[in-house]
Amino acid sequence: MEKKQEINESKLGYADPQVDDLLKHSIRTQLESLLKSKLTTSQRLQLLQKSFVEAITLVLNDTKVEHQQLTKAFEAMYDQAVQSMALAELSQEVLTRQYISATGLIMSVQNCKHTIKDVYRIQGYARGIDQAIAGKLQNSPSITILYPACGPFAPLLLPLLSYYKDSKSYTPDQIQVILVDVQPGAVLSLQQLVKDLQLEDYISQIAEADATEFVPDTGIDLLVLEAMQHGFTKEGQLSIAKHLVKFLNIDGWMIPQNVSIRGMMVIGETEFNQQWKQVDYSHSMNMSSEAQQDRIELGELLKINKSTLLEMQELELQDGIKVIPANQIVLPTDVADMSKRIFAVYAHIETFAQEGVGQYDSGITHPRPDTSVYIDLKPKDIEHTHFVANSGDTVQFYYQLSGLPGFVPVKV
Repeated sequence: MEKKQEINESKLGYADPQVDDLLKHSIRTQLESLLKSKLTTSQRLQLLQKSFVEAITLVLNDTKVEHQQLTKAFEAMYDQAVQSMALAELSQEVLTRQYISATGLIMSVQNCKHTIKDVYRIQGYARGIDQAIAGKLQNSPSITILYPACGPFAPLLLPLLSYYKDSKSYTPDQIQVILVDVQPGAVLSLQQLVKDLQLEDYISQIAEADATEFVPDTGIDLLVLEAMQHGFTKEGQLSIAKHLVKFLNIDGWMIPQNVSIRGMMVIGETEFNQQWKQVDYSHSMNMSSEAQQDRIELGELLKINKSTLLEMQELELQDGIKVIPANQIVLPTDVADMSKRIFAVYAHIETFAQEGVGQYDSGITHPRPDTSVYIDLKPKDIEHTHFVANSGDTVQFYYQLSGLPGFVPVKV
């Protein structure tokens, strides 16, 4: 009886303390405003669907859209999505549970919900996915899309599907989507959001499962995956991709089509501070040419695409730790200030055709400094986590799959 009363209070007044963390000040204010204006369910759903369609319409526009207009539209989409999420009545535990699995960080639903505000990440993916879908449907009456580790809002696909439904571009007979996430709270939120967006006919399955173990019951035409953090660390993008690429149809495509992880030596003050002082926001278009010229590029550490994934060989070390051999690089010898530089890793993401996510366009492509790497400089107190090398050394990189993923350099 007590539980029933809590649920009723939550539905009527959004007063359940278990979802209070979800309703931060700005969201709570909007919800209170909606309650005061006594919006009907129909009106709320109309606002939600409208916000998704408007955001993706701007993203797919071939003419330049101002940054402020994009961020405003994405904030509106986020606000509406969070209201839908509140109706899923997630407990505090389900909302905030975050842990490290055997293959990487499993982010909490609370943290994952912000991805839908990442304008240029979604833009690079959505534009690429839109072209890939068009390409696939030229030669097939229908396609199946698999989107693992999709989080509570599946932001790379649900806005696009809303746009397709509104514009009558593609029907559910043409597109079927499988959504997968290991977090129970993400699944509950997805079920609520899909229902609110009235996209049920496009979604063939919402599975609560570990993406590194999920086995689809049908061949996949498009595999859409984004489980990354900057420097290609922490999350299990590579483990998920290695597992699921096997289920692509022989002519199936993976999005992103190509991810290139690269290393460089930078002056930290120049790279991470000075070049951004005169611009409103960080983006590849706003990068300083002087800062780029000041970099020492080391080359590609790892390339990830359908072909390389199918060919990758794992090495298993003691205690079951798994690594992937990546590339070797030779440290340059003609850099006078090498000892003053910081090693940094960044990703360049090609989603499909000419679309992508460039450096600084999103948190996932921000270069990540690694202060455990010392080149031409020996720390006073060497710890077991430090890597020390000199100009001219050959360095073999490995990618650690177990625990928190990331690169491990070893001198040859």
